[in-house]
Amino acid sequence: MEGLVCREYRPADTADLLEVRNAIFPPLSAEDCVTCYPQLTAALAYLEDEPVGAIPLQQRDFLLAPGVIATVAIEHAVGVKEEYRSRGIGTAMIEAAREFLADRCDLLIVYRGGERSAGYRFYLKSGHQDLLYLLPAHWTPPAGLSSQAVAADIEVLYEREDEALRVFTAAYAAYGGHAPRRSGYWREVLGGVRFRALPAEILFYRYPAEGEIRAYGLFEVRRRRSDPVMRTLEIASSDGAGGAAQVMQAAGAEAHQRGIGVADYVSVAHPYRGLYRQLGFVEAERGMMIMGQAINPQRLFTKVCRCPEALADLKIDVWTPSQDYTLFEGPEAQQEITLQAKEVIIERLLTRRLDVEGAVAHDLLTIRNGSPEIAVRLGEALPFAPWMHHHLDWL
Repeated sequence: MEGLVCREYRPADTADLLEVRNAIFPPLSAEDCVTCYPQLTAALAYLEDEPVGAIPLQQRDFLLAPGVIATVAIEHAVGVKEEYRSRGIGTAMIEAAREFLADRCDLLIVYRGGERSAGYRFYLKSGHQDLLYLLPAHWTPPAGLSSQAVAADIEVLYEREDEALRVFTAAYAAYGGHAPRRSGYWREVLGGVRFRALPAEILFYRYPAEGEIRAYGLFEVRRRRSDPVMRTLEIASSDGAGGAAQVMQAAGAEAHQRGIGVADYVSVAHPYRGLYRQLGFVEAERGMMIMGQAINPQRLFTKVCRCPEALADLKIDVWTPSQDYTLFEGPEAQQEITLQAKEVIIERLLTRRLDVEGAVAHDLLTIRNGSPEIAVRLGEALPFAPWMHHHLDWL
């Protein structure tokens, strides 16, 4: 579009960012933006010096697989002024973001719902692919629930985060799909941009009531919702489903007393899905997914490949309906192969969300000039990782 300029946000642009964003989404203040910068940046679109579009971007570490950390930029509150929509401005901002983030981020990701919506189609058109599907699950807790877990002040979590980190690690050491937990993470996120824009009452439960924490749960009740619900932000147990059950029953008792339900998102790999079903959670059709696209596939491949030395004799090219490129060239490359697939298969490969041998067997991935032995090697170098979504990470 003639006269359109897309570039990265700077603190001096705060008024422009908020002019677009706050007209569409729950508002942030100028102080919120400046306080959260530089982890919070944005792609801004100007048409003849008028701000017409904004894509806020939260930069964060993201665990793709056990021990594999990528740097991602999470897109949220994406908007274009109404009179300028359907002119390619959103796509231009995505392209600009890929350029200015290229030296510091591996992936663009977005938490998105509505697979039949215009917004979802926009992300597909701009190169994002589905990486994880999530099902909304809702529970109406009955009367009479009892538990050995107790409610505690959130400061207990901050003060005893070493214990919470051990519990989280015990529960999710085999998973990717979320921000890696570290010292200070809970305080940082609960004081960050999401909870500034969407204020909530935060509830924390610990099990047992005394001694070392062996299970805990974080929940929110949004203050601005007309239909309040207690939503699970994070639940973890080093005692398996038994500890998680104690936490959920304590939360359920509180929700029942308030006359509201309990909600979460579950996936195929959710470790407490069986517990939820026993409690009475009812799952709906999938309502959210994590979508993503690699900014630099070659650099991302070097991060996610578990044993590049096993591929040292290969040059690996990629062919999709929209592009061709060399993904990897081993130091002893003697054989050139081409991975032929739709874009979603390649994005899943690069995020450890693909069973390589299964994809080859089911005709989703073709290895040109390759052999079954190469499919095995690729599968060992890039093994599938189950993902667990914690709604605390959502933006």
